[in-house]
Amino acid sequence: MPPLPQPRPGRPLRIKDRALEFSFWPMDRTTRRFGLATRVFTTDPWPVIRRSVEKRRLEATTRKAAFALLEQSEDFYRATKSGVKAAKPLLLYYCFMNLAKAYILAVGRHKDADYARHGLSERLSPAPNNKELLNAYLEAQPTPNPPVKKISVFDDLLGAISGDGRTTASRFDLPTLMPQVVPGHRLWAAGAGGNTKERFVSLEKIEFWQSPKEKKEKRIWLRLYLFADDLRRINLSHQDLLDRTGLNSVVREVACSGARSERALICLEQNDSVAYDHWPSDRVPGLVATLRRYLWRTVLVTPPYRKYYLYPAPIQEHPQVLPQILSIYAITYYLGSITRYRPHHFDVILSSPFGPFVEAFLNDQPAQFIYLMASEFAEREVTKAAIV
Repeated sequence: MPPLPQPRPGRPLRIKDRALEFSFWPMDRTTRRFGLATRVFTTDPWPVIRRSVEKRRLEATTRKAAFALLEQSEDFYRATKSGVKAAKPLLLYYCFMNLAKAYILAVGRHKDADYARHGLSERLSPAPNNKELLNAYLEAQPTPNPPVKKISVFDDLLGAISGDGRTTASRFDLPTLMPQVVPGHRLWAAGAGGNTKERFVSLEKIEFWQSPKEKKEKRIWLRLYLFADDLRRINLSHQDLLDRTGLNSVVREVACSGARSERALICLEQNDSVAYDHWPSDRVPGLVATLRRYLWRTVLVTPPYRKYYLYPAPIQEHPQVLPQILSIYAITYYLGSITRYRPHHFDVILSSPFGPFVEAFLNDQPAQFIYLMASEFAEREVTKAAIV
């Protein structure tokens, strides 16, 4: 095996005399240029969401509709905390759907969502392979172009979160969606049985780098670090990691002698650096945007407040891999639909090998989803305050 190339010469990017911490929103635009963004700590993300909508320039009728949707969304969320179990998936879905509609209005994709449709339909494969969950799939309907009043919430949420268009795949299989969820992932692997391996690979750190001081050309780029033994644990080669995450055209593995707690690190460096003139901070948001679609996150209550992951999905599943928020949304739609129309089948699902995964999903994902969406609304990290 040929030796790995050396990393690009450089130094950690520092802004205001401190290393820039990675985030989806490390910078905040001021009246003149980008400045350092602050992290928002809160025990209740709903006021942060409402304040974010207040700050956006929306028409009066659009703003009024967004606030009404937020009010209903929060009420549905509070209702799930009342101890309900049988109706919880349905309450969660309507919470998520109204929050999604409010976000679609807040970012200006549409002026109203009065006649919005789900944009998803729950289906089951024909007999004999018609077992709930294992043989279930969702059909996605795009919003017409140009849009009419019946917009697709799923499609427009996907476009708003990803920023790169609307639904391309029209079918999403539940067995392909479930492993895309970070919390409870090991319960999914246990439910799948056999020799099913975990898929997520945690990143130890993500760093911003810049050109050496003595170099005339000023450029910035990112480096991702992960533990080598994490790949061995799930029998994944270094090249398979790049191919299955889709990062093979974005980063390259470079030589790395670093270690942490005697665990060897792998370094992935961005292929293309980004040039800047005077202020690297002005180009940081665009740099983050090139990597964002490849990262999954969990919201933590202790430093570093976000844990980042790569998802090396099997190549054949790539068309059905969704942004993290959308996979949570789609699974919740399915569980809500089952609960609404065929509640006895929901009991069957809970007693199946994937029952522990579903229960963990319904317990852990709601708060994660709300905090992740609060971050999208506020365009900065919103995390739970650890206050006694």
